[in-house]
Amino acid sequence: MKFWKSAEWQRISKLRGLKLLLVGIAMIPSIYAVIFLSSLWDTYGRLDHLPVAIVNNDQPAKINDKTQHLGQDLTDKLLREQPLKLREVSSQQARDGLASGRYYMTITIPKNFTRNAGTLLSDQPKYAKIAIAQNAGQSFIAEKMTSSAAVKIQDSVNRSLQSVYNKTILSATAASQKGFLAGSDGARQLNNGLGQLADGSRQLNNGAQALSQGTSTLATGLAQYTQGVAQANGGAGQLASGAATAANGANQLAAGTSQLAQNAPKLAAGSQQVADGAQQLATKLQELSDGIVKGQTVSAPKLAELEKGLDELANAVNAITLPETPDTQAMMQARQDLQAGLTGASTDIAQLENDPKFQAFLATNPDMAQRFGATTNSLKGHLAQSGQAAANLANSLAQLKALLRQLDGFKTKLQAGVTQAQAGNKAAIDGLNGSLTQVSQLLSQQFVPAAQQLATGAGQVNAGQQQVTTAAAQLQAGAGQLAQGNGQLAAGATQLNRGLGQLTAKNGQLTTGAGQLDQGAQQLTTGTAQAVSALGQAQDGTMTLAAKLADGAIQLEQIHSQPSNVKALTQPVKQTKKNYSNVDNNGTGMTPYMMSVGLFVGMITFSAIYDFVTVAKKPRSGFAWWAEKQAVNIPVWIAQALILTTLLLLVDGLQPKNVTLLYVAALVVAFSFNQFVLLFSTLFGKLGSGLMIIALVLQLSASAGSYPIELSNGFFQAIHPWMPMTYSVHAFREAISIGGSLTGDLLVLLSIGVLSMVLTWGVYHWKLKHNNLQWSEG
Repeated sequence: MKFWKSAEWQRISKLRGLKLLLVGIAMIPSIYAVIFLSSLWDTYGRLDHLPVAIVNNDQPAKINDKTQHLGQDLTDKLLREQPLKLREVSSQQARDGLASGRYYMTITIPKNFTRNAGTLLSDQPKYAKIAIAQNAGQSFIAEKMTSSAAVKIQDSVNRSLQSVYNKTILSATAASQKGFLAGSDGARQLNNGLGQLADGSRQLNNGAQALSQGTSTLATGLAQYTQGVAQANGGAGQLASGAATAANGANQLAAGTSQLAQNAPKLAAGSQQVADGAQQLATKLQELSDGIVKGQTVSAPKLAELEKGLDELANAVNAITLPETPDTQAMMQARQDLQAGLTGASTDIAQLENDPKFQAFLATNPDMAQRFGATTNSLKGHLAQSGQAAANLANSLAQLKALLRQLDGFKTKLQAGVTQAQAGNKAAIDGLNGSLTQVSQLLSQQFVPAAQQLATGAGQVNAGQQQVTTAAAQLQAGAGQLAQGNGQLAAGATQLNRGLGQLTAKNGQLTTGAGQLDQGAQQLTTGTAQAVSALGQAQDGTMTLAAKLADGAIQLEQIHSQPSNVKALTQPVKQTKKNYSNVDNNGTGMTPYMMSVGLFVGMITFSAIYDFVTVAKKPRSGFAWWAEKQAVNIPVWIAQALILTTLLLLVDGLQPKNVTLLYVAALVVAFSFNQFVLLFSTLFGKLGSGLMIIALVLQLSASAGSYPIELSNGFFQAIHPWMPMTYSVHAFREAISIGGSLTGDLLVLLSIGVLSMVLTWGVYHWKLKHNNLQWSEG
């Protein structure tokens, strides 16, 4: 039969406005789903319309010696990009706007944002915080949306700061690579230095061992040294006594040399007179000899002249006065005393110098050794000069004494000759010629040479006397220096005696110190041995350090600081996202859920408005009754499914994976929901519609239309498989977004619809059998 010619349609045609009501019922799912979805079709694409306040309290600060305005930079970036509808306001305006609902979120940048951001690489890093404030009471969904946006903003800030600091770190790493190489070279140089130090330590250890042995020997020798110091102290007393004796001898020598120096000019004058007289005597004797020779040829009258000449000669000889022989006995005695004093002083000095104990004392007292050396050297020089001057003086005196004795002999012979000549002149005139000849020969052969020799000797005496005078002056000066040196020696000997006494008093401390030195030397030996071992370990360590630093430098070579590296380090994990299905927007994601809800609501509305029990006349059977109602019901649910799907495509712009499958799914879902709701409405009447409202509420939570069922509680997870909307939602998702198979879901829905339809047929049959009929008027 034709639907529009059925008795049910005839009844509807008689009721005014019922057809129009059925059209409105057919539009209910579309009105519910299409309008609702259009209001939130692309909510996440319109976040830039969500009002959010931003407050910038940040103060500029220096980072790496450069003034930064990170808070203002962030504010400018957010205002420029506008991920939300951002407005820069004051702190008070932000608080008031959040409380009133004018702003869904506030972003506050504190005043220490830049300053804290600059401490991330310091020893005490501080977080650069951003304060987010929300008011979930105004809108929970808005709070979730703004939270998601806040996370993105924080990620953006983190990436910016990470980029800056990663660049700094990579640059520092590159510099560290050079530092590692330099450190490796330095470690090798340190190893070489440690090797040299180890060699030196070994030498030091050897020296310490030798020192230890030496200190032991020193401790043994100190006992001998202390005894030697005592002996040296006694020798120093003897030295002081000898120095005093030498000083007395030097004073006597100085007095003798002073007398010698005073008599030397007289001796020089006398020797000069002797030389002059001897020269005159030689001249006269020569003239006499010549006169005698000449007189032998002269006549007798010349004899008187000869006699006169003899008288003059006798007078001249008698007139010769030789100088007194100097008193050399006192000088020689003084010289001997001086020589003895000099010899004694030299012997004492030599003995003191050669004394090993005194030498050891001088070795430990360099200042006293220097003064003693200077004094003894000066004294030795003076002693040598004094001895040489005394020797020269003795030789000169001996020569002078010999010459004087010879001159005296010559004078005696000359006087005897003259006397003989005078006597012969008177006694034997006849023998005058012979006597004159003898006299002439005597004069020419003996007296003249003797006079000349006397003159020469007198000259030598004069020259020797000059040397004596010079030597006497030197001897006098040397004697004075000797006396002064002996005084210094006596003072030094006294000071030496005093110092040796003090040294003797300190011998106990010296012995104790020697013991401590020996103990210290042993500790030094042990310490240097440990140092050699430690230096060997340090060498091994520095070689290991050099190798590790070189390895570290090689590893750091693999770290680059290019912009690409900075970017990769800032975002080390790059997400590769592959979605099995694609959902363009929020409306598309909500469509499967809202189509299911809309169709179920449409069926409930239809069952509540339209009477599925009342008939125009008594039906022939339960099936005929069911068929009459289905004649109206089928066009309505088909219209609901087709209109809903078409309007979603045209009005909301839905773009499903498969349009045909979407229509098929909509028809199957509409059929299943229609028969399911119709079963309860037919069976329970108005109560059945109420039960379907309860079923709708349960399915809203148990169908996993808006949230995954895993997020619901156990009750809804338990009833989830038994809800028709569970399968309708999944079927629509497959047709709209996933593009997979709908067969399983459609079979379940068809099963529910067919079972409900058969049961509804049974309800009509039961009602007819029990005469439970309702008739329409007329």
